[in-house]
Amino acid sequence: MSGLEKPVKPARRRSASADAAFLSEMARVKGMSIEERVQAALFMRERFAWLQPVSKDK
Repeated sequence: MSGLEKPVKPARRRSASADAAFLSEMARVKGMSIEERVQAALFMRERFAWLQPVSKDK
């Protein structure tokens, strides 16, 4: 390979399970009313509270 050629990157493929999860989630959201969407959004902080970083104040 000369200095002018770029290495060829392999093409990325989407995961079939990720596609299926995305499509089912989009179908679920499309079936929700605006009120249900707002309630779900307000509940996110509690639902994913375990993802909050641990304090490094030691």
